[in-house]
This record gives sequence, C-alpha cells and structure tokens, in this order.
Amino acid sequence: MNNTPTNGDDFLSGLDEPDSDPPKEEVVNEEEIKEEESKTQFTDLPLPTEIQDQLLKLGFKFPTPIQELSIPVAIKGLDLIGKAETGTGKTLAFTAPIMGKLDPERVGIQALVLCPTRELAQQVEEVASKLGEAVGIRVALVVGGIHAAQQLMQLRRGAQMVVGTPGRVLDFLKSGKIRLGWVEHVVLDEADRMLDMGFIDDVNDILQHTPPERQTCLFSATLPPKIKSLTRRFMKDPETISTISEMATVPEIDQKYIRCQDWTKKYWIHEILNQHPNETCIIFCNTRRAVIELDRDLWGRGFPAGSLHGDHDQERRFKVLEGFRDRQITTLVATDVAARGLDVEAVARVINYDIPDEVETYVHRIGRTGRAGAKGETFSLVDPADKLSWDRITRETGFDITEKEWTPPSGIRPEPGSRPRRPRPSSGGRHGGSRSGGGPRSGGGPRSGGGPRSGGGPRPGGGNSGGNRNRRSKPGR
Repeated sequence: MNNTPTNGDDFLSGLDEPDSDPPKEEVVNEEEIKEEESKTQFTDLPLPTEIQDQLLKLGFKFPTPIQELSIPVAIKGLDLIGKAETGTGKTLAFTAPIMGKLDPERVGIQALVLCPTRELAQQVEEVASKLGEAVGIRVALVVGGIHAAQQLMQLRRGAQMVVGTPGRVLDFLKSGKIRLGWVEHVVLDEADRMLDMGFIDDVNDILQHTPPERQTCLFSATLPPKIKSLTRRFMKDPETISTISEMATVPEIDQKYIRCQDWTKKYWIHEILNQHPNETCIIFCNTRRAVIELDRDLWGRGFPAGSLHGDHDQERRFKVLEGFRDRQITTLVATDVAARGLDVEAVARVINYDIPDEVETYVHRIGRTGRAGAKGETFSLVDPADKLSWDRITRETGFDITEKEWTPPSGIRPEPGSRPRRPRPSSGGRHGGSRSGGGPRSGGGPRSGGGPRSGGGPRPGGGNSGGNRNRRSKPGR
C-alpha cells in the first residue's frame, strides 16, 4: 500500500492526474490592439517623467479628450478656457501640467484652485496631493464648513498649491492667513456653478490679490455673460478648448414651446402639472428670486414641490434631492445649478420657466429628461422679452421644436400692480430684478395670486385660517 499522503496542494497542482480540460488559448483581437496602440497616452503628452510615472501608478494611461487638448496648452503657460461637462476629467487636465511647473523648494503659494463646493474642492485636493507626491509638492485644502485650525496647520507647514472655495479663501486672505503675491497659476473650476452660487464677486476680489502676470485657466460647462466679462478682465488672450457636443441630437425628447405673456407663466405651470400628476418634473428659472416665488406658489397650492438654488447649503441640497428621488417631491424648481451634476434618474419632463441666455444652457437643461432611451418632454415658456434668446436657440440648435398654441380663458388677467417685463438686450441676460407679483386668475383653473389656496392638490394645513396656519412639513424645507 502506498502510504504517501495526498494533500489538497498535490491534487490541485495536477501532478497526480492530467488536466481533464486542456487550457484554452487566449483569443487575440488584433483590431482592439491596433485601436489601443493608436490612442494618445499620457506618456505622449509633454509632461515631466515623474508626473507620467505617477499617473501610470495611479491607473491613468489614456487621457480624456479635455485632458489631451488642455495639457499641451497649459504646459506652454498660456491662459486657457476649457468648456467641458462635469465628469470629463477636468481635474487632471489642470493639476497634471501645473504640478510639473511648481518649485518644491519654495514655501510660498504658487498655485491656487478655486471650486464652487467643499466636496469638489476635496476631490481636487485628493488628486493633486497624489500627483504632488511624485515631485515633492504639498497641497493645502481651504474650505468652509470645516474647522480652520487643521487648514492653518497645512498652510504653516508650507504648501505650494491651495485648493479651496471662494468664501473661505477670501476670509483667509483678508485676515492675513494666506498671501497670494507669488501665485503663478490660478484655476477656476466649474466657473458657471460659482456664478450661480453667488461667488462671482468673491472670485473677483481674490483675483485682484494675485499678480497680473499669472497663468489663468478657467473650466466651465457654459459661459454666461458674467463669466465672459470675467475672462475679458482677468485673462490674457485665452485659448478656448471645447469638448462639449453642444448641438447633440435629442431624438427621444419631444420639445414644445409656448408663446405667452410673463404674467401667464404660473397659470401654464399649473396646467401642465395638473395634466401629468405624480410625474417628475424640473422647472428651470434664471434667477433665485424666481425660483423662490414659484416654489412658494406651487407648494401653497398643494403641488409637492421643492427648490434648489445657490443660497442653499449642502445639507439643504441633500434633503431636497433625497425627497425628489423618493418622490416626496415630484416637481423641482431650480436655477442652472441643478442642470449639472444631479444624481437623479431621468425626469419625465423639463420646463423652461425662463429662457436661458446661452444655447449650451438650453441643451444642458433639456438633457435632464429622455435619458437611457426613455421618452422625454420639454416645454419652454417664451414671453416677448425672450424673443431674441429663443430665436438664437432655435436657429443654432436646429432642433425640431413644436409650437403649442394656447388661448387664455376669459377672465385671465394680470394681478393688480403687475407690470410687463422690459425686453432684454440681445447680449445680456436676466440677472435679477422684480418679477411679476402673483399670477393670473382663471375661471376654471387654479388661482395664481394671493395665499395658499388649493388648485393642484389639497390645501396645506387643512381648513385653518389666519396668520399661523398649520402647514404640513415639506421635505428639505
């Protein structure tokens, strides 16, 4: 008898028994190999060897389109405007070339990156720190909502790059905690979101404390008039790079527009929402004031509505989005801060309460519906003051947009004291100003003025009257 022990290793090694199934030969797809070899790699770009090696170590081999186009321009030291959507790899597009140009022996701040939110700044700081390890560059995070002591400690240790939000950076600047007199590179990331969130004045103040000979890179999905004004003031002959398919086809979106007066818009909103109860909808306004007024009007009439605009903090924003995903809120009234980076499924329809000034903004807005092969629907409410902007949108996109005719019912009239809006100049946008108070009245439809009366749903708080009406709680409110 053979007393040689048989253990699992012997059995699995195949030494005792032949393989029942011979190993399969790998199928080599020559076309895929050729396609991969033809792609541009980070090693093909004019980056320092240390940065190239670190990118490979972090798992980055092929650059995205915005990275491939931006890095050579940034390496040359030229000012740059990069038009790209969220999630296209803009962080590496500016951190990789800047990291290779900073001096680790100098303790002064040489590069400044401004981001609209704390979360985005944290993401940028994490990527920049990992790249900086390869060349001895230290990165400090300067954002609000976090105790300043740790951030001050990072700065005192000596940081060559600062990544932060405009509000906290300006606070540190005014109190003398940081100095920007030796900054050679400034990056404005998601500039249009900073505008929408009300940071544009802070950005202006910060840039005035940096040397005029610095390199400035601005990345944004859209370029509203105020952002264009910023580029003219603080940038030197910037080279513009765009990877946005601005005139993308939208075959699954049924686009309609309605010509109406400004004071009839709320009535139209009530009509559309009543025709499609329980379906998700995002209503876009150009100003925070319009968002607040429309949100109050809809909620007062029983529509489960919520709002998003630049004055909301992260906690409020999270609660509103959570309510929208859970269908506690079915109608989201928002400024363009909601057009990008929203982690929600495709909505049933989008309504442009105000017509945007930029063609790209219109495309971003309607792109919230009709995703993943689903059908989508959009309505744009066009008043006489919007004619120039709307004509430009229809002309430059070439989209098939159907006019929906509507005659106001008898009895519809402006609220006393309301005045029609003045037409906007062709080059400017609507950046504030008073909107019509209240809305139109209809004999057969919901009232658009006054207090919270029932129109699209039950009256909040039951039948109580008076100043202290017991209203039901609103998600995120």
